[in-house]
Amino acid sequence: MSTAARADADADADETRNTTGAGTDADTDTAVRDGAPSPDDGPSPDPGALSARRAVGLVAKREINTRLRTKSFVLSTLGLVLALGVYTLIILFSKEGPTKVGVDRDTAELRPVLTALADRATDFDFEFVAVDGDDSERLLRDGDVAAVISGDDDNLLMSVERETNADLLALVNAAVAEERTTRELERAGVDPAEFAERVASSSTVVKTLEPSGNSAAEQFALILSSTGLLYFFFIIYGIMLAQGVVEEKTSRVVELLLSSIRPWQLLAGKLIGVAVVGVTQLFLLGGAAVVLAEGTGAISLPTAVGGTLVTMGVWFLLGFFLFAAMLAAAAARVSRQEDLQAVVQPVMVLITTPFVLGIALLSKNVHDPVIEWLSLVPPLSPILMPARMLLGIAPVWQVAVSLVLAVAALVGLTRIAGRMYANSVLRSGSRVSLAESLRLR
Repeated sequence: MSTAARADADADADETRNTTGAGTDADTDTAVRDGAPSPDDGPSPDPGALSARRAVGLVAKREINTRLRTKSFVLSTLGLVLALGVYTLIILFSKEGPTKVGVDRDTAELRPVLTALADRATDFDFEFVAVDGDDSERLLRDGDVAAVISGDDDNLLMSVERETNADLLALVNAAVAEERTTRELERAGVDPAEFAERVASSSTVVKTLEPSGNSAAEQFALILSSTGLLYFFFIIYGIMLAQGVVEEKTSRVVELLLSSIRPWQLLAGKLIGVAVVGVTQLFLLGGAAVVLAEGTGAISLPTAVGGTLVTMGVWFLLGFFLFAAMLAAAAARVSRQEDLQAVVQPVMVLITTPFVLGIALLSKNVHDPVIEWLSLVPPLSPILMPARMLLGIAPVWQVAVSLVLAVAALVGLTRIAGRMYANSVLRSGSRVSLAESLRLR
């Protein structure tokens, strides 16, 4: 633990001792720091004399002040904002413009028909440009155009370098058929415009149950950003909390703090304090992401962006308290940083699983029934449900069910984590067994 953090811990512990009426002479202070009351100065301070709200608030304040003032917080925030900027640039530069198709001067009369058909077809993105037939081969080999159309509609030729674009071929065939139909109608004395209007009036109307305003690339970007951001924050701040627990045990600061407050109050204060720091950074990054998306047009965001950020914040708090409580309880079982990895590994798997599932399943099919049901179940829901909400495919009832289940799981797991923390945090030396940490006292 840093000197500043140790000083903050000492100051908060002094404040809690003064509030509970604890002695302030040197002998008592030394005894409290050693984790045992002095036999000559009466009983040790009663942890219950300090209100729970006051105790939790003091610990949370210490965590917030200590972590927000660190250079690592500032640098990591700036680094993540920079990473978002780079990611936005990658999306912008990876977007391909319309495919250019050359139309020979001898086929110029077909160009308006091709352009009109391409504009009406939302799945096609072609731009038809006039070219000189003598330059066709050079343009194709240089990649300036994907194909060159020449000849007339009775003997049309489409030249390509290697492979034929099936969509382009279908579009050209449709244009030729429309042009030939127009000529035949004119020969028969039928107005082509009136005929086209009558045909169009019998077209099929498409009804989309769940319309999406995002392309496949934009959907993947939303999935990756939402699941990745929450996964990153759960891992970073969860491990930060776990390391802090071990540091306090190693430096015996926890004995100093627990001389004035109860273990569950210390754990609750640490969780709240670190969560506030995490939410602060999450909203800073979320705001930067919204500014970049709106300013560059790289990704189409939901209409209620503010509500989306609040929703992400709520899910972060639920997920963080759920995972961090387990990480803190696991960390309390060991007294050395070298042993931390082994005890927190099972919790890391719980955090990693929904992130991997989200990338794999949502990227393949956002309406997959498997991902729908998994997004309801904690501890998968804090990562999967926000991604589905961001994509606009999560019904209200599923969101409500996932929230209720997440809160219920949080209540149950925090009780278990609190017991493990209380049974293990004051024990040093070898690792506390799982059975011993869960034992009722």
